[in-house]
Amino acid sequence: MQLEVSDVAFHQRLGRLVEKLDDKQFWQALIDLLRKVVHVDNWVVMIFWPNGTPQLIAEIPARAPHDELFKGYLNSVYLLDPFYQFSLGAISPGVYCLDEVAPDHFRETEYFRRYFSVNVLEDEVQLLAPLPAGGTLSVSLGSERRFNATEIGTLCLYGAWLLPLMCHALSAQTALLPPPVSSSAQSDRRLHFEQALHKRSNASLTQREIEVALMILAGHSTKNMAKLLGVSPATAKVHRRNLYRKLNISSQSTLFLLIMDGESEAS
Repeated sequence: MQLEVSDVAFHQRLGRLVEKLDDKQFWQALIDLLRKVVHVDNWVVMIFWPNGTPQLIAEIPARAPHDELFKGYLNSVYLLDPFYQFSLGAISPGVYCLDEVAPDHFRETEYFRRYFSVNVLEDEVQLLAPLPAGGTLSVSLGSERRFNATEIGTLCLYGAWLLPLMCHALSAQTALLPPPVSSSAQSDRRLHFEQALHKRSNASLTQREIEVALMILAGHSTKNMAKLLGVSPATAKVHRRNLYRKLNISSQSTLFLLIMDGESEAS
């Protein structure tokens, strides 16, 4: 078999990646390898815990201009992250695109406009690997343009051997990581959302209305909310209308700002 020069360079990069399996520099070496086949403008490696705050493992150097945004994400905004929500289900290790995991109106949300488009940019692909401990290892690749079909196909091809390497590297570095956040963290963060809403409402909000508020913020259409809640679209509209009336608001953007104001006060 005749090898091309590009094949030789690829195997050299792969060799350097394997050499760093037990080293924290593995993640940067992984991104260096992927950048040869996909356009990556930013990246972050985290563990999504089902009952706790996401755990930062590694990230792009010099994030300074958007540090506060990322702190906000780790504080509680992650609850609106479609990849985080997707990781809570029974998923298989693989490469997942934003458009296949995000709610139908995600790109119209304030979360997309104020956080995603600034911190992640235009598009995102994640390599997700469920862990024995119950969390999900996430390698997020952000891009200022949409990933094309060739890039996605290449990532899926690489994923067959990258995902096991990622899990091996994480396992080798476990002693270097802080312990996971306590299991009450997610409920505490969700409670902050609820408290922010209750502060603006003279009337008591129902749990269903809280659910609807989070779905609206995540970008679910009325039709999709109805499907997830197991109610008719008309009933979903009633819940949304009652929520807006009690909060004296008229838009999703105002709802987002209300939540963020409440989070600032809670932090």
